[in-house]
Amino acid sequence: MKKYLETYLRKVIRQEYVSVHHDYDSAETTYIIPYNASLASPKIKLLLLQSAGIIEDDETIDDYTTSEIEETSKNLIDITTPEFEISTSHYINNRGVLMTHYILNFDGDILFQKSYPSNKISTKNQMLRLIKLCSNKIIDQERAAQKFKMEKMLISTNMFNLRVTRDKR
Repeated sequence: MKKYLETYLRKVIRQEYVSVHHDYDSAETTYIIPYNASLASPKIKLLLLQSAGIIEDDETIDDYTTSEIEETSKNLIDITTPEFEISTSHYINNRGVLMTHYILNFDGDILFQKSYPSNKISTKNQMLRLIKLCSNKIIDQERAAQKFKMEKMLISTNMFNLRVTRDKR
């Protein structure tokens, strides 16, 4: 993953509302981070436009003026509200090693994807640091909700599904 993308995501996680979805059946966790155009540099916007297929991958930031990138990015935001998703899942590879698979995507377009042996993931791993930052943000959001007597935001979909199947019997 590009360093400037990680820096941008760190800023957005600190400022925006982050949500999480645990799928217990597939053992996958997905963190959802909204896109904040005000924090994005032209370099970030160009990368996201390239991932969406709006701009060709071989074109560089020198091929466009800042106003052209801004205008094209504005059109992207007008259509939908794009989000970043950081997904993590586990699987056992063909050698019997437990692997952790990370995916970073923007509005359905994969920006980064890599698997690591679970027992050898460094604490300096970019994806692991982003996930930790997301988890800390979610904990802070939960504390704020409890402080102001708001409803609990984290709902286990697995428990909901169990409840529904139990009531059907």
